[in-house]
Parts: sequence; structure tokens; C-alpha cells
Amino acid sequence: MIFKPVTELSRLVRDRRLKSVDLTRACLDRIGKLDPTLHAFATVMAEPALEEARRADRDLAAGKVRGPLHGIPYGAKDLLATRGAPTTWGARPFQNQTFGHDAAVIRRLREAGAVLLGKLAMIEMAGGLGYSTGAASLTGAARNPWDTSRWTCGSSSGSGAAVSSAMVPFAIGSETWGSIVCPSAFCGISGLRPTFGRVSRQGAMALSWSLDKIGPMARSARDCELVYRAIAGHDPDDPFSADEPKGPESDPASAPRMKIGFLRLDFSKAGNPEVGRTFHHALVDLGRAGLHCEEVTLPDLPFAAATIAILSGEVGTAFEEIERDGRVRDLVTRDAVVSMVAARAMRASDFVKAQRVRTLCMRAMADLFATWDVLLYPTEMHTAFGAEEDFSKVSWSDPAGAVGNLCGLPALSVPCGFADDGLPVGLGILAGAYDEAKALSLGRFYQRITDWHEQRPPIAPAA
Repeated sequence: MIFKPVTELSRLVRDRRLKSVDLTRACLDRIGKLDPTLHAFATVMAEPALEEARRADRDLAAGKVRGPLHGIPYGAKDLLATRGAPTTWGARPFQNQTFGHDAAVIRRLREAGAVLLGKLAMIEMAGGLGYSTGAASLTGAARNPWDTSRWTCGSSSGSGAAVSSAMVPFAIGSETWGSIVCPSAFCGISGLRPTFGRVSRQGAMALSWSLDKIGPMARSARDCELVYRAIAGHDPDDPFSADEPKGPESDPASAPRMKIGFLRLDFSKAGNPEVGRTFHHALVDLGRAGLHCEEVTLPDLPFAAATIAILSGEVGTAFEEIERDGRVRDLVTRDAVVSMVAARAMRASDFVKAQRVRTLCMRAMADLFATWDVLLYPTEMHTAFGAEEDFSKVSWSDPAGAVGNLCGLPALSVPCGFADDGLPVGLGILAGAYDEAKALSLGRFYQRITDWHEQRPPIAPAA
């Protein structure tokens, strides 16, 4: 039961063949058994979760159905304000921080009847001041359920571990540059980074106002879609929130009609060649299923340089208070002090130039997606790093991370196989602005012709 996708759990709960309180207890029991090893949770909210589950069961018994997430447990990254629980931002200076209100995403999930099990571990300050090990967190390094000597990726590190190990059916993560799709790839789950502005950030820790995005992580593309549609929508309390219709639901049958491009990457210079071979097999599987994929080259523009400049400038403003009062020295990452000085040294003229370059990049990608429906690539060119590894010495490469995040484009990562080390590999699907349905349609199509998303990690299997 515990590994069933949200779609199946929803039917069982809605038909009253499974009580929300029983599902919640099963998740809490699993958290109790696995989290001492995985370090996925910052705070477990057992009693409030059971009370929410009892309320869901009462509502369902009375015929009050709030939607497909009614009665389904989940976990939320610990940068989302949550009444009744600490919101630590993964950092020692904020370990006792609490808020008297819910972030917009938490509120919308409450309204949808979802049951919050607790707050999920994260890299301190969402990695905004840099980090070089998975231990840069108030809760230590999150462990990968596929190999507990490996990390889960950040900064939504606990979200990846919790979903992959079936401690939660779904989780909420956030991404500024890779923090949803990388943990999804490393942990063998599905993760959706929505278009910038699709999901309100009200009540979320600000890292970079023009890059931060919130999205779902789950066991299938369809599960991600159900959660996405519950949390997306305009919010007047978020000045960056987009007033754009959600559009139609995804349709896997539309995938064969799509114009699909893919990136050809040179793994001889960076990354794990096994990841490249696994990605190639995914393209072969799509071809055998009747989809035609053509090689595409990204526009020759400084996507990464512009993203770094904008991120640095906005981090310097977002975190200036902890620099001023000295709390930056309490972070695990010793180089955070230097990172803060560097961020604050960003010249206004450089920031403005980066924003102008960003406009050119956005126009170029809009032109590309006027021709192509989606773009495929390996989500990450590596499999999961060692939990104790100093990955500042690794040539970390996410092929479309700067492109997608600088331009605010949606991306989906779905499992597409395993490398020789037995660790998962992710298939990245990038789409044009507000075209989440296209990425989800192809992701769902791929998950109909493969079963990689149904594979279970070796840690404590459950029925």
C-alpha cells in the first residue's frame, strides 16, 4: 500500500476502502523506522497530522470530497511557513523560528484536504550562500534510499528522500537552480518545476525573488500534476504571481504528435558516461513507441553567467540581515561569510547587464519553443554523490539548469533507468513558458511504456 501512487491512494480513500487515518499512521510508522537513517524530516507533526486525517475521514463519510488530494499525507520543505511547527530554513540561526500563519502552498493543500505529516529537511538557506557537502544542513546530510552512503541532492534534500522511501506519497520542494529536479533524478522519483510565477511563494523563504519556484515531487508524472493543479494559481499576496490560466490537463495521447528535440552531451568532458548511455536508451524507447526525436542545439548565450550574477545580487539582499547581525557565522558552511561578502559586492551595473542578457535569453528560448514542443536531456550528468563527499571537486553539470531557471521555464524529471552503480538516472523534459501540460504529457507517455518509476529502493521494502 505504502508505495502506491497518489492516484491509487486517492481512489481508495475516496471510496472509503482505506481510511486517511490508517494511511497517515502507516506513513508515521515508516518515518519512525526509516528517518533515523535517512534524515529526511526536520520536524514530524504526528498529532496534528492524525487530527487532520480524522477530519478528512469525517468529511468523506459525509460526502464532502475536496478533490484528489483529500486525505492524502505529504511533507513540505522546511522553508514554507507552517503554523504550529518550526520553520527552520535548514539553518542553525533559525532552528527555533515559528510563524503564526501558513504559506500559500500549505494553505491551498489544507483546503484540498491533504494531510501534512511534517517539515522536510533542506540545505541551509536553500544553498544560497554556497555549500560543498550534503551535511550543510541543520539535520545533517539526507541519505539516499537507493544507497545510504550517497546523498539525495539539494536543496530539497529531505523531499527527495521522503518520497523515494515512501515515507510520504508526495512532497513539496522548491527550486532556484536545480533543487527540485536534481533530488528527483538522484532519488529515482518524478519532480515538476513549474513556470516562474505559477505557484505562489507567499510565506516561503526568499532566496532569489526572480528565480525561486515551488513545485511537487512524487512517484509519477501524473501525481505531480495532481499536486501542481492544487497549488498553482494567481495569488495577489505574491507580487511575482502570474495571472495565467492553468490550461488543460496533460494528455499522454498527444505525445506522438509533438515535435521533440534532445540535447547531445559530451560525457567525455564531464559527468558519468553511464548516465549518457541510460539517456540514449530512453530515446530509443521513445522511438520504438512511435515518437520522433531530433537533436537540438541550445542558443549560444551566457545562460549560466547571467543566472549566477542575478542569483548573487538577489542573495546579497535577501540575506543581508544575517550578515549585519553576525548570524551568518553560525551556518555550517564556513565559506558562507565570504559568499555573503561577494554577493554584497555585486555592482548595480553588472546586475542590470545580467537582466538585459536575461531578456535576450528568454526571447531566444521563446523562439526555440515556437518550433519545438519539448526538449529532452539527462536531468543531471552524474548519479548521486557520496553523502560525505566534497563535491566542490566534482565537475557538476546540469545541462539545462541555467537555461530553464534563468528563463523561468517549466521542467519535469522522471526516472529513466539506472547506471552501473545501481543509482537512478533522470530524464529531463523542458517546455516553453506555461506549457507544463506538454512536459507532463510526454512524462506520462514515457511512464506508460516503461516502469522505472515503479522501482523500489532497497531500504526497508514495504507492501
